[in-house]
Amino acid sequence: MLPNEVFALACRERYAEDGLVVDESNGEFAHCPLPKGLGETGYYLLHDDHQWQGLLQSKDVGRRCYFTSNVKRWLMKANFVTGYFDLWDIYDEFNQLSEEHKRKVGEAQIGERNTNFGKRGRYNHLSKPIIVTKPCGGEIRYGGVAEAKRELGANQNIFKFIKTSKIVTRGKFKGWQFRYA
Repeated sequence: MLPNEVFALACRERYAEDGLVVDESNGEFAHCPLPKGLGETGYYLLHDDHQWQGLLQSKDVGRRCYFTSNVKRWLMKANFVTGYFDLWDIYDEFNQLSEEHKRKVGEAQIGERNTNFGKRGRYNHLSKPIIVTKPCGGEIRYGGVAEAKRELGANQNIFKFIKTSKIVTRGKFKGWQFRYA
């Protein structure tokens, strides 16, 4: 029997001794001994006990089996329960793995670690840089369409020119070309 299931059964035993009935009306279903998706068996536990069981289960199966915000909130208010610092270590271990995973898939990155660093506009991190070629042949680089419109004082939609990359044939920007960098 895995330690998280031993813990859940001890909680259920404690509830019975205290005359407390914990079911779907006042408890949370804790998948046990395996997390949801790997097993569908479990026990109803009180919220705080469910957080503790989730940490133990994470250690047992080698992956995070809890909602980070719920567990952190519980750890912050827990009154130094048995193995309190070990529980924090488990929390830190699996949240660190989560952050490493985010770095691998390119989420939640800022600055130079971001895969789009230096490739996007300075006003909007999602904008694509564009190059504007003047009739004389000079080129100007902008961080995005909005930046180009602001700098050039364009009140028309230059986005349609960027999509085609054709030279503009009439209007204020006659002879200019707009394209993505």
